[in-house]
Amino acid sequence: MKNLLIVIGLLFCQLFALTTQAAELYRITLLKADPGSLGPLLEETKKLRKANNGNLIIMRHSQGDHWDLMLLGPAPKNPATELKFNSPMAFQHSFLAESEQSWSKLRKSGETNGLYHIEMFHAAPNKLAELIKQREMENAYYHATLRDGNVIFTTTFGSDVDVFTVGFYKDLKTFATDPDLPEQTFAKAATDAGFESRSTIGLYLRSLMSSHHDTLATKVD
Repeated sequence: MKNLLIVIGLLFCQLFALTTQAAELYRITLLKADPGSLGPLLEETKKLRKANNGNLIIMRHSQGDHWDLMLLGPAPKNPATELKFNSPMAFQHSFLAESEQSWSKLRKSGETNGLYHIEMFHAAPNKLAELIKQREMENAYYHATLRDGNVIFTTTFGSDVDVFTVGFYKDLKTFATDPDLPEQTFAKAATDAGFESRSTIGLYLRSLMSSHHDTLATKVD
């Protein structure tokens, strides 16, 4: 009996290791430049990307409302390491998040697309797991209607944002245009994904969050 418990324990540890290895850890840094300093800050982030062998996606907020730039890349060996810039900034904030999407795929998406749809969510009380599930359901709906869906990130440290997603698009037209499919295809895709109907996808999402921010960001070459 004792040996059986040891074997079960070892199997559990192996299963836990596999599940934790499935997600990759990323560092996200939000930057807001002082007035007149965005240009120099952009140049600094480009140099940082080059110094990191291209392992950094730089996204520029379309309005610069809450932040000017989002930097997304693999977390360093010491996640507490802070990025340093010389340009004056109103704020700089980094946090860590996990995603099942590999960095190699993320980097390729960042390099081959020019527009990013970023949504940041604060989950309603006791709704975090259901919010993540909704994001997965919505991706299933997108895939069934010939779209790529969003990369899902869950925050592990450093931010009150619980979940955020990034959708990668070629351009604004691609983002704003639905595929040319019959209405019944969209309807079936929604119910197959677990929604009551296509029209309730957004309503269900709203019921799971206390607040959120979303924006379109452009690629920084």
